Amino acid sequence: MLTFLRQEIFKLLRSKLLYLSFLMLVIFVLLMLWGFYTYSLHKTGGQVEFKYTYENPSYFNGLIFTLYSAYFAFQLIIPISVSILAGTQIAGEARSGTLRSLLTRPISRSRLYFGKYLTSVLSVFSLLAFFILFNLLVGLLLVGWGDLSLYPGPLNLVQEPGRLAQNEALLRFCYSVFTGTWSLLTLATLAFLMSVLFENPIVASFTALTLYVMLNVIGRVDFFVDLKPYLFTTDMEFWREVFKPEIPLNELLYRACRCGMYSVSFLLAGLVVFERKDVLS
Repeated sequence: MLTFLRQEIFKLLRSKLLYLSFLMLVIFVLLMLWGFYTYSLHKTGGQVEFKYTYENPSYFNGLIFTLYSAYFAFQLIIPISVSILAGTQIAGEARSGTLRSLLTRPISRSRLYFGKYLTSVLSVFSLLAFFILFNLLVGLLLVGWGDLSLYPGPLNLVQEPGRLAQNEALLRFCYSVFTGTWSLLTLATLAFLMSVLFENPIVASFTALTLYVMLNVIGRVDFFVDLKPYLFTTDMEFWREVFKPEIPLNELLYRACRCGMYSVSFLLAGLVVFERKDVLS
């Protein structure tokens, strides 16, 4: 099992999809940086502070830049990469004709299955850790240092203005790597399940991403307000709770457990299908 997992990690490190995902995230961060500066110029008449929008003159700094960048990337950019990386794990092997040869090795189907899944978990974690770290480096070096000021608005974190000291905010971003990874594993496990059901990695990734986007949109439409609490996309938003001035531990743990429940359900369903699957290629 360990030997197989090591081989899969080496394969992941040589994967063009992983580095392409990193590149797309870098481009997104640079576009966010350009957007923040141009927005500030338009709103403040050439000043770099958000005085026009907020009373706090130091609102625009590297920490708030990172928070907004992460918030918008979690809407679609990161889920796309997660769906592709997880959706190609099994289906990619089947499409290239190497899955059958993998099953001839002295390793059970379940161990192969979980080895592939652990590789997906590692790819999600590395993707998010890289994204948060790169955002912080760009934000702090090119935008500036300061405290993290929170206001009621699109982030939907606070009902009244709040603030996190710089060192505390940096610690919260470390927390977000783990809460964000746990949240994204719900989607990654769904894509992994699709990778077992379909032998085409494009179909597997597309199906998982389409389900995610569809449920995400439904959860934001007032027509489906009664359905929203039962959507896994609603629970996936718990990763942002660590940025509230006082972390609501009970709510965070509740939603984290619900995400874990969905992930385990998808994972076990995929294992049952994989154990009974006829592999012809």
